[in-house]
Amino acid sequence: MKIQLGPSDILFPIPSALIVSGSFEKPNIITIAWIGIMGSLPPVVGISLKKSRYSLDSIRNAKEFTVNIPSADKFKEVDYCGIVSGRKRDKFIDINFTPLRSAKIDAPIIKECPFNMECVVIKEVELGEWVLFLGEIVETYVDEDKINISNKNKIDIAKVNPLVYCATVREYWELGNKLGDGFHAGKEILNKLKRENSSSVDE
Repeated sequence: MKIQLGPSDILFPIPSALIVSGSFEKPNIITIAWIGIMGSLPPVVGISLKKSRYSLDSIRNAKEFTVNIPSADKFKEVDYCGIVSGRKRDKFIDINFTPLRSAKIDAPIIKECPFNMECVVIKEVELGEWVLFLGEIVETYVDEDKINISNKNKIDIAKVNPLVYCATVREYWELGNKLGDGFHAGKEILNKLKRENSSSVDE
């Protein structure tokens, strides 16, 4: 039996993302739970911030931000950046993270995060107490040692070991074992159905 939970914001897992706004000289980090890719051509990411968050005006005014995906071993630093306000603390100093200059925008990326994206805001949508920013991804980075040795164009997810978050239950997790390849794993079912249909016709 299914248990009805009513309207809910439960969705899991989602990336644990560190969003950086501001200038290279004065950057701020915020942990974001509501994030996802919204489109591919052009590549667009969506992030939602509560209206009370310190970073909101910074992103709104500069119309840019970076998305930084940490490895699972940084879960304490990620949580810290979500519970402490940039109004009072320099979180880069507090957690010993290093800002690196971005190529196309002023907001820096985080050296200690193996995957980074530079984003330019193309749209803003108010959703109750939240503001959704749609950012076009204008540059992407990955640490050199996180690239697949046999395929230089493919990121080795196991080496990145991205931190993921289960919202509402409020738990940090790391990825488990690879199960299969996208756009390929389902072909086993497709081929089976084709064989069954072929047999039916033959009979």
